[in-house]
Amino acid sequence: MKRFVFSLAWVFALVLASSLAHAAVVEHTFNVEDITVQRLCRQQLITAVNGTLPGPTINAREGDTIVVHVFNKSPYNLTLHWHGIIQFLTPWSDGPEFVTQCPIPSGSRYTYKFNLTGQEGTLWWHAHSSFLRATVYGALLIRPRIGHSYPFPKVYQEVPILLGEWWNANVVEVEHNATESQTAPIPSAAYTINGLPGDSYNCSENQMYQLKVKQGKTYLLRIINAALNEQHFFKIANHTFTVVAIDALYTQHYKTDVVVLAPGQTVDVLFSTNQHVDSYYMAFTPYHSAPQIPINNSTTRGLVIYEGATSVEKPILPNLPAQTDTPTAHKFYTNITGLAGGPHWVPVPRQVDEHMFITFGLNFDLCKNVSTPNGCSARQPPLSASMNNESFVLPRGKGLSMLEAFYNNDVNGVYTRDFPNQPPIVFDYTDPNITSTTELAFKIAPKSTKVKTLKFNSTVQIVLQNTAIVSAENHPIHIHGFNFHVLAQGFGNYNATRDEPKFNLVNPQIRNTISVPVGGWSVVRFQANNPGVWLVHCHLETHLPWGLAMAFEVENGPTPSLSVPPPPADLPRAFALFLACSLASGAVVEHIFNVENITVQRLCRQQVITAVNGTLPGPTINAREGDTVVVHVFNKSPYNLTIHWHGIFQFLTPWSDGPEFATQCPIASGSSYTYRFNLTGQEGTLWWHAHSSFLRATVYGALLIRPRLGHSYPFPKVYQEIPILVGEWWNANVVEVEQNATETQQPPIESDAYTINGLPSDLYNCSQDGTYQVKVKQGKTYLLRIINSALNNQHFFEVANHTLTVVAIDATYTNHYDTKVVVLAPGQTVDVLLRTNQSVGSYYMAFTPYHSAPLVQINANMTRGVIIYEGATSAKPIMPDLPAQTDTPTAHKFYTNITGLAGGPHWVPVPRQVDEHMFITFGLSFDICRSDTGVCPGPVPLFSANMNNESFVLPHGKGVSMLEAFFRNDVTGVYTRDFPDQPAVVFDFTNPNITSSPDTPREFLIAPKSTKVKTLKFNSTVQIVLQNTAIIAAENHPIHLHGFNFHVLAQGFGNYNATRDEPKFNFVNPQIRNTIAVPVGGWSVIRFQANNPGVWLMHCHLETHLPWGLSTAFEVENGPSIRVPPPPADLPKC
Repeated sequence: MKRFVFSLAWVFALVLASSLAHAAVVEHTFNVEDITVQRLCRQQLITAVNGTLPGPTINAREGDTIVVHVFNKSPYNLTLHWHGIIQFLTPWSDGPEFVTQCPIPSGSRYTYKFNLTGQEGTLWWHAHSSFLRATVYGALLIRPRIGHSYPFPKVYQEVPILLGEWWNANVVEVEHNATESQTAPIPSAAYTINGLPGDSYNCSENQMYQLKVKQGKTYLLRIINAALNEQHFFKIANHTFTVVAIDALYTQHYKTDVVVLAPGQTVDVLFSTNQHVDSYYMAFTPYHSAPQIPINNSTTRGLVIYEGATSVEKPILPNLPAQTDTPTAHKFYTNITGLAGGPHWVPVPRQVDEHMFITFGLNFDLCKNVSTPNGCSARQPPLSASMNNESFVLPRGKGLSMLEAFYNNDVNGVYTRDFPNQPPIVFDYTDPNITSTTELAFKIAPKSTKVKTLKFNSTVQIVLQNTAIVSAENHPIHIHGFNFHVLAQGFGNYNATRDEPKFNLVNPQIRNTISVPVGGWSVVRFQANNPGVWLVHCHLETHLPWGLAMAFEVENGPTPSLSVPPPPADLPRAFALFLACSLASGAVVEHIFNVENITVQRLCRQQVITAVNGTLPGPTINAREGDTVVVHVFNKSPYNLTIHWHGIFQFLTPWSDGPEFATQCPIASGSSYTYRFNLTGQEGTLWWHAHSSFLRATVYGALLIRPRLGHSYPFPKVYQEIPILVGEWWNANVVEVEQNATETQQPPIESDAYTINGLPSDLYNCSQDGTYQVKVKQGKTYLLRIINSALNNQHFFEVANHTLTVVAIDATYTNHYDTKVVVLAPGQTVDVLLRTNQSVGSYYMAFTPYHSAPLVQINANMTRGVIIYEGATSAKPIMPDLPAQTDTPTAHKFYTNITGLAGGPHWVPVPRQVDEHMFITFGLSFDICRSDTGVCPGPVPLFSANMNNESFVLPHGKGVSMLEAFFRNDVTGVYTRDFPDQPAVVFDFTNPNITSSPDTPREFLIAPKSTKVKTLKFNSTVQIVLQNTAIIAAENHPIHLHGFNFHVLAQGFGNYNATRDEPKFNFVNPQIRNTIAVPVGGWSVIRFQANNPGVWLMHCHLETHLPWGLSTAFEVENGPSIRVPPPPADLPKC
């Protein structure tokens, strides 16, 4: 046996060497991008390759090497699969997402490279990510080598015929909705031939495929079923076919007037033009093996037009089989035999090493969305699918593909090797009454990622047994990486005694995709001589995400030449964890942001401001958890700027975080940049804003993330959702306001007003008509999504005579907390339920500043809007009884009484093992008088700010951002990695007299300027004590951490004392936030897991304090497989 295996290696080596010596390299570039096409009376945006539908045909010869450079310019992450290519020792090019590779991220590229030795005929390629293969597909035609010929008479012309499926919808959303609801997808709107629907559909008279032929010739039709969910009959009126190949394997000649093929299958037929000169319809109609399942039952057709035919006569229609004609389908599927001894024929291996009996079909799943209006129930459970009662789950979120785990010899947490050889119980598999006669538990398959391990070169025989647990259906089962012999097929339950004698061991069909008969079985056999991880799945596209799949792990052979080679350098890396799991099921929410100067009327004057799309606030982004957001920013303003997506994790999309000079250089005036990020694991109210100077005073807007379709909020259904954004207004150019404050190192001039949704209210001059109004109905519940987008002040918020119920903060759910007053700092968000349970009337909502440091001058005005009940008169609205602006006890009560909704949607438990302990003091300090600038105002000091006595300086003028320096692994001159874990000296941090004490050294009050970061190991757990100081003035500072949420374990006043305060830590249900308002003269303790590689800013969200230096940054190292991806091509340059 050992001698045989080594001889096998020599055979493969010789075949490949011979091939490569005489074969060509066929190279293509595939640009995958969105295009708009006209179909069925409407324009539809689709994802396609090189602007065509179908995509480009690859023409090659047996033995050639194919090289395809894929540039993913679409908004989706995707992979390409080369259906039927054996991929011997090129498993990295097979393509199923999360099995042999992570997806190619939007904006990235990957090169597929593989050899065609031993393969000849018709194959095809398609996307292997969600429903994208509806439009991302094309033919792969492999002709004999030069000097070799087909095993059939010479043909006049070869014609590819690709059956497709068309939706009047975004196909990614179609799949997303089906997967989320675990129901069947909406049926397609049409079928197509070579991308054209034909004249049986509306507006399609001139969109019909036409094949012009000459009488008396023989044509080779290469027929491909690229439809997603339906098998099809194919006929040409008055003509017969001779089948010569299936799935790129030659067959005995088989004459038929009808061809049947399942999704994924190909059939090559000879077609003789031996009829009268005329026009004849070719037509595809579905083979509907399960009549109780709704499908698109329409027929698509094209034309065969003989040379010399007139256009007077209507084309002749074929007499198509009934769509439920299983006998005709079964006859075609079973009567074809292989061309034994023909080109590339492989005899049936006789010695079987592995016997498997795999049942498969649809199942039910546990009901998860019972609370939604269209929720499931015990009477209508959601659908699932399984093989041997295991419902397969692609390993999204693991940081690497199954093949990478195999190659690394560490599959823990990615997959297990215990896929069963038989079903767990024997039952009457095809009994049509099984659903009604068995308990639901029997019909529910557990979710798992199990594989069957095969010894290299072992021979495997599989009985594929269809089941009727939900319904009997003909399923096309595709095995990646191998062709297999089809030994026998039949109806009912397989019986070895009865059925084994029927095995065809002489000239069986060889296929890569087998249509297992409805309510029946098939027996296949193959040799596991191709090491790697190979997916086995139903090629009805809906069934793979439901779980009708498993995989084979084929062990390496005895020599390096028969082992999986190292992955290519450009293999897409680790686009997993949160991000990749969403992209198979989420929608793409796309916006264009035009940033430009506009003139608006406020406070009795016209003011030029910078805004997005001409509105203040800018556009609201509405999305769902799991969606991908794509925002094309065109900077038409006179300022360089960036946009930050406040609170978005940016997992593996750090290039989209936005803080200038930290993760990107600014978008230059007149330039553009596209931000692209995913919302997996995030739900609630967030927001976006400029992260350049004071521009966020007018460049900001809401980002609202609702639950996925089929999921619900963890609180009662609301009547309406209303974003409430408090803003800050200056009667001045805000860029100049910030510039003057930074240059003089003095506080900025105070703002002139606060606004609600851009309006200042009737409290301000000339603003009687500029008051925000909400019209409500009595007896309803409203969700107010409150955002503090002011620059420099925390705020109290109340609605007169109404109680508010807090349900979320910073886009994380909380236990319900009833309160009269809400408090929120700049950057924070609070979601509250407002019940309109008062008398019909008008009630003011009002914001007033929480002034934690009375010694610091602020704009002490308030702003208000009006809640008007339906039917209310024009009487003066009732005003709320607001807290005093210095009411720290009320603010502290609100900030500390809220707890997290442990176990709720997207809840993350507190990590208990801490790897990094940090103690960070922060606050205002002084700066050295710079006489060269003329800014030395005598008794008035220059202000600065710091963390651990380091005053942070953004690295302007370095030519690269901090993230670029990190990615290049050369941070010299950009930043240093020595931010201290503790302050330089321990002192009485909150002593209000520390500045005036004669015992305090002058240098202690002045922090040096630096750009220092703290380096964190990937996946380490970090605990930080944030200690406020009183060097200049005690003040409540909102500290925002980019790239992470964190648990707030405890908060208090005075100096933190571990002995006293650690026992107060809440490990059960602490708040989770992205911005923490650290108590005035006090401290907060936060904890987070550093599982997001990149450079992440942490800073005070009082806008003046960041340029003064109240900031630091975390450099989170790359993980073993989770790494910062390359920067996008349009990343702004410094």
